[in-house]
Amino acid sequence: MNNQSETSKYQGVWESLTFQKGYCLESQSSYNPMIFFVITGSLSIEINNDITYPVASNEMFMTPGDHSFGITMLEQTHLIICHVTMDAWFVEQRWIDQLVNYNKNIPKDFYKLPVKIIIIRYLSLLDTYLREAISPPYFFELKRQELFFLLFYYYPEDDLAQFLQTLLSYDIQFKKFVISNRFNARNVRELARLANYSTSGFIKKFQKCFSDSPYKWMQKQKAKQISSEINRGVKSLQEIANEYKFSSFQHFSVFCKTHLGSPPTEIKARKKIMQSFSK
Repeated sequence: MNNQSETSKYQGVWESLTFQKGYCLESQSSYNPMIFFVITGSLSIEINNDITYPVASNEMFMTPGDHSFGITMLEQTHLIICHVTMDAWFVEQRWIDQLVNYNKNIPKDFYKLPVKIIIIRYLSLLDTYLREAISPPYFFELKRQELFFLLFYYYPEDDLAQFLQTLLSYDIQFKKFVISNRFNARNVRELARLANYSTSGFIKKFQKCFSDSPYKWMQKQKAKQISSEINRGVKSLQEIANEYKFSSFQHFSVFCKTHLGSPPTEIKARKKIMQSFSK
């Protein structure tokens, strides 16, 4: 995105931004879908340098999946943005699946929805959490899951099918297979074989759907799971290393330092310190 905001609070999944009138945001060549909530102010979004749509305060929209877009602030505007990564939203797969049939019959146009009062209250509290810089990243991932629960609970399915059409327009079955089998393969070649693809064909389709290489993505998923296991504190570090088939504890430690920023012993020690302070 172009230009700096007046204020910015960011926690991986969520971003809270205030822009002055005239500021412009543009789509990048590779990005995950984003849900924009206009808290105050107003903006316009232009799709493919063609049609421009106005969006007012207390309205929300999702950025289009296969089209470029540009957003211009019509006045000072406060936005909250939810970054919806391709692997994350499969937590809500059972709900998303219900919308597939709706999606076959809806126009592929820009679509916005009013932000209902329950969502406004939810976003207000979320903004407070962002301001206070709550540190565990998984907390904000849980808040994203809560958002999808609220959307599916308070909005009709036909509205959601149009609103979430960017998600539905991706190759759902391919991504669903990848998510379900990401830990059943030791490497990209095995995952491609499970999917009945040549390795090169699998890599090409994967990059189109996930905007990342299969190897990097699989390493990130593995790191997420390991981080969760360490912070949960149920298993010993050696048990975790064995479960994820590391050849040695040293290899496991190097992996954690590379992908999580610290060796597993340090991650576990920090968790204990945090727990002692919270008592």
